[in-house]
Amino acid sequence: MIPVRYKIGDAELFCIQTDRFKSERFSFRYTVPVTAEDRQQISILNPMLMRGTVQYPGKLELNRRLDELYSTTVSTYGRRVGDMLRLGLTADILGAKYVGGRYGVLPEVLDVMAEIWLNPLRENGCLRNDFLEREKIVLRDAIASNINNPRGYALSKCKKLLCPGEPFSLSLLGEEETVDAITAQAVTKQHERILQNYVPDFWYVGALHPEEVAELIATRLPLTEGKPVPYAVTVKRTDGTVATGEEEMPLSQGKLSLGFRTDVTHNHPLSAATLMLGEIYGGSAASKLFLNVREKRSLCYHCGSSLQLYKGVMFANAGMKPQNRAVTEEAMLAEFAAIKAGQITDTEMEAARRSLDYSCRQLYDVPSALCDFYDGRRLIGTNQTVEDCRLAIQSVTREQVVEAASHFEHGATFFLKGTLEGEEGEE
Repeated sequence: MIPVRYKIGDAELFCIQTDRFKSERFSFRYTVPVTAEDRQQISILNPMLMRGTVQYPGKLELNRRLDELYSTTVSTYGRRVGDMLRLGLTADILGAKYVGGRYGVLPEVLDVMAEIWLNPLRENGCLRNDFLEREKIVLRDAIASNINNPRGYALSKCKKLLCPGEPFSLSLLGEEETVDAITAQAVTKQHERILQNYVPDFWYVGALHPEEVAELIATRLPLTEGKPVPYAVTVKRTDGTVATGEEEMPLSQGKLSLGFRTDVTHNHPLSAATLMLGEIYGGSAASKLFLNVREKRSLCYHCGSSLQLYKGVMFANAGMKPQNRAVTEEAMLAEFAAIKAGQITDTEMEAARRSLDYSCRQLYDVPSALCDFYDGRRLIGTNQTVEDCRLAIQSVTREQVVEAASHFEHGATFFLKGTLEGEEGEE
C-alpha cells in the first residue's frame, strides 16, 4: 500500500488505493509555520470552525447530517512535524461497497467538509465571538491540564532548553495569561491567511481510483489553488554545552528529563540505525533504561526515552524520589555512554529489531498511521516505503548503532523537584 500522487491544480492528492478496510479515510492538510505570536490563534481555529456553519449553524445540526451519512465522523487534524504544523480536517467514512453507488457517500462528505472550512458562521464579518469564548474555556482547561501533568511539563521545559528560539520548543497551547487577548478578528485573519496563501495536500485511503477522488475534490472541495509552503526544520548537534533548569512543585516524586540532539533525521543513511538506538536505549520494556536503571537498580518508578527523527532529538525521562535525582541522571547517561562504547548485546539488538518491525507492520492496520508515515516522509523529501523501512531495520548492525550514537550529544537537563513527603504514587 503505497500512495499514488495525483496533481489537482496547485495541490496534490496522495491516494492509497485498497479494499482492505471497511471504512475510507479522507483528509486535507496544510503545512503551517508555528510562531510564538500566532500559535494560540491557530490552535483555536479548527475547533471554532467545527462549532457552526451557514448550513449547519450548530454542532447538533452538523452531527445530524453526519449521522445521515452512515455515521461519518469529521474531526480536526493537527500534527507537529519537526518545526512545522500540519493542520486541516479528517473524515472517516463507511466504504462505498457497503453503501451502494459508485462513490458511496464521499461526495456528500466532501460537501460537508467544504461547508465547515469555507462557510463558518460569522458576525460583523468575523468568526462568531460566542464560539471563540467557548473555545477559550477549552484552551484554558488544556493549558491547566498540561501543567498538572508533571511528566509532560518537565518534557516541555526540557524542549525549551534543548531548542531555544526554535518553533519545535513552542507549545501550541501557549500560556494562560495570553488567552484573553485572542480576538475573533485575529482568528479570522489566520483563517483567511491560510485560505488565501496556502494550498493543502489531500490524502485518501480507500477503494476508489485516484482519478475518481481527484475529480470529486476538484468539483466539491475548492481548495486546490494556492502556494505550497516548503517544509523547513532546524536539525543540528549541540555545541557541547548542557543547558539546565530546575523548578519545584508540590509532588511526591521528582521528574527528570534529559534532551539529546543529533544531525540524523529520517532521510539520513543512519536513520534505521538511529531507530534501533532509540529502542535499545529506552524505547521499550526491553531497553537499557527500563531493565537496568528501573528494574535492576530500582532507582526510579518509570524510565524511558522517545525519539523524534523529524527534528533530530531524543528525550529520556524518569520519575524518582527527589533524593535519587543525581544517581538516576548519572545512571541514565551511563547507559547511553555504554551504547556509544559498543556495549550492546545480541538480545538487545534482536528485541529492538522485533519491536520496530512490529510497529511497521501495525501501520498496515491503521489508515491514519499509514497516512502519517508517508506524509512525514514526503515532507522531508524521501520516498521511503514501509517495506523499505522494515528491510533497513533488518540489516542494521551493532557497529551502525554505535555510529548513530556518536551523532548524539546531551544538550539539556530539566528537573521538576517534588516537595511533598510521604508515599510516592505515579504522577
